[in-house]
Amino acid sequence: MSRRDYLERIIIGTLLESDDYKSYFDDCRCVISPEMFRDDVCRRIYGYIVVMNKAGMTDTRPSNILEVYGDEVVDIVADMVELCTDYSFIHLKTEYNEKRYLAHVATGIIYGRTDVQFSDYVTQFIKLSYESERECIGTENAAA
Repeated sequence: MSRRDYLERIIIGTLLESDDYKSYFDDCRCVISPEMFRDDVCRRIYGYIVVMNKAGMTDTRPSNILEVYGDEVVDIVADMVELCTDYSFIHLKTEYNEKRYLAHVATGIIYGRTDVQFSDYVTQFIKLSYESERECIGTENAAA
């Protein structure tokens, strides 16, 4: 899996963690469009999240997307749960810091915790998306 694909999954997995308490969509709303996602499922999910947020619904966990869209999303419920479980920034950061702590316990060496933020992943995804777009345009111009 490419770095861009991995970032795409992290963004969607994290957005699927948004609730009324914390909306991660705020980090994406002005800079990411559905067309930036290469994976069809991620693109669909992001489209649903955009529409829900525009309607004032910030709780975009898989259960709420299913409640709002019903049969329209039944085919991607398992994908949403997998993305939320395996790629959520929250879970990945917690797991990383947990491993650092366990390494400290095992070795006695103090390892710092990561201070990376979700917005850092958004920035990297946007950068890779635009670089990829430029490469496609350059290839099209060379072929013409």
